[in-house]
Amino acid sequence: MEKGFGAKTGKRQWLLLAGICLGGVLLISAAVGAGSEGDDNDGNGLCLSCHVMEQTVYPEFKKTKHFINPSGVRAKCSSCHVPQPLGPMLQRKAASISEVFSWMLGTIDTPEKFEENRLRMAKSVWADFKESDSRECKSCHNVAAFDFTAFKKPESVKTMQKGLQDGQTCIDCHKGIAHTMPDLSAGFRMLYEEIQSEAKNGDFDAEAVYPISVASCFLEKDGSKAGRLLPLTKLEVLETSGDWAKVRVRGWQQIGAERVICEAQGRRIFAAALSKKVLDTVKGGEPMVDSETGQSWRKAEFDCWIKVGEFVADVDRLNNYGSELHAATCGGCHAQTPASHFTANQWIGGIKSMGNRVSMNKNNYRLLLKYLQMRASDSTGETHS
Repeated sequence: MEKGFGAKTGKRQWLLLAGICLGGVLLISAAVGAGSEGDDNDGNGLCLSCHVMEQTVYPEFKKTKHFINPSGVRAKCSSCHVPQPLGPMLQRKAASISEVFSWMLGTIDTPEKFEENRLRMAKSVWADFKESDSRECKSCHNVAAFDFTAFKKPESVKTMQKGLQDGQTCIDCHKGIAHTMPDLSAGFRMLYEEIQSEAKNGDFDAEAVYPISVASCFLEKDGSKAGRLLPLTKLEVLETSGDWAKVRVRGWQQIGAERVICEAQGRRIFAAALSKKVLDTVKGGEPMVDSETGQSWRKAEFDCWIKVGEFVADVDRLNNYGSELHAATCGGCHAQTPASHFTANQWIGGIKSMGNRVSMNKNNYRLLLKYLQMRASDSTGETHS
């Protein structure tokens, strides 16, 4: 047993030593000759010495305008992935040592493993570009030299000019411009599967729980359905009984539309949708007129029973899921629109229009809408969380 352990430890030491040596060679050679043009791969020989790169990102790159274009200007791997200023360049070279070592350990040593890690790696690169204000893009593309009259689509001109005026950077809108766009849904799908597992195996030993999807509620345990609870609605736990819990929903009802309990007065942020037969069990306050809409609203409380399976106590987990949804659906094609860009009611139309271009199931749609509405310009700090 000791022999086996020693052999395994020795192998790791050799791998570590080999990684350090190779990294040192890469660092020195890159620092001295990063600009070499004399290889057969357009200056990419060092990068393409890793076969997985030659089989994945390089063939993708060769199909883009950064490789073939009317001007004949061809980018290299280092054009986008190695900073020109000495300090940032050395930092990037040092970071590449750990990446080479990770490859040697087999993290991405096959095309299949590369695909499994594509989204994670892409996010890391995007974050670096965002942090540097797309420095490597701007080493070739001078914003002041753009000829907007040459753009074929007027809407593209408006979008780009507005983005520049708003301080957005290249990578905000140009993800996937040189390589295949990763499956952005993979991140939030995996996260939701974890949340589902947590909900199925969870209990109600908490002060409050939150639906992870549209969930049924009941006036009595095992009774008839009283309504539906929307994702991210705060449910105060009043009492528990085995797999059941009695909870309270707090919110607002619009006079004339009492079947819906909303998170805030004057804002169509749905917390619960009730059946007609249970409306008389809702405790309502005195009606008041909302100054912005002119509509009459009243505070409302509704008690009901829920069953284990669709609820979690950790709202941060659901908010992280909402954030992943937001990034994947709203940040894949253009700069991610901040939740505070619209009011809560405006987000209803905004998500509907985006839904025509983005594939979302009903649960994703409802959770994303609620997530954004609760962070809208007129909702911050006003809704339950």
